[in-house]
Amino acid sequence: MPVEPIRRTRHDREVSQMAEAVYGSQVSHYQARAAQRLVGNDVWLWPRLVEIGIRPGLRTLDIGCGIGTNSIYLAKQGHVVTGVDISHQMISAARTAATKIGLDAHPQFICHDFCDWCPTDREFDLVVATAFVHLFPAPLDRAVADGILSHVAPHGSAIISTTLETVHSQGLRRKGDGQHPAPGRPLSDERWRNNYTRQTFRNLIEHSVMHQTGTTWELEEHVTADPGRPEQLWSDIVVTRIG
Repeated sequence: MPVEPIRRTRHDREVSQMAEAVYGSQVSHYQARAAQRLVGNDVWLWPRLVEIGIRPGLRTLDIGCGIGTNSIYLAKQGHVVTGVDISHQMISAARTAATKIGLDAHPQFICHDFCDWCPTDREFDLVVATAFVHLFPAPLDRAVADGILSHVAPHGSAIISTTLETVHSQGLRRKGDGQHPAPGRPLSDERWRNNYTRQTFRNLIEHSVMHQTGTTWELEEHVTADPGRPEQLWSDIVVTRIG
């Protein structure tokens, strides 16, 4: 069954376009953190891969790949990686980073808006979406989570990760400030940012699992401290398609 584009309102698309411009200007910020994030992957991503039992050579999709840090890490483990990101600047930086490292098999980096990305060869053995779903407002985040799971092949897994709020559950706000716009409103003219508690994020993924008709899934949740920011918690939800 072909992947259908994710339906968005005109306002959602306008915010997404503005977010792309702001996000694309932050390449140097992501590059400055790349080495730290690669080390962090040994702490959080590698254990998830071991638990899943993923073996080298499987097709892997990195959604919202940015400058390619996760994609490069996965390629080093022997995976055949496709990285997708909306920003031309990020994709260019990812390609440059992969070339400098000198990988035997470079990730394939594709510049495209995930909400409109409908590849012919759509299923992957491993799908990774780190700090991605929370960039979409409710209820669009549900459709995005559905879209992520639609790319998981039989017996494959998705790792969907986000930062967690300890108090504020469904509000949308700008990172670092104390303002809490009402649910369903943009945090600014630049981007959305959905702040989940542990329960609301799990509810979101469970809701998407239930919407995957004709398939059976297992869900496992991991909550850990951020290796670079011990005061910040991450939720990594591993969803495996078992039938």
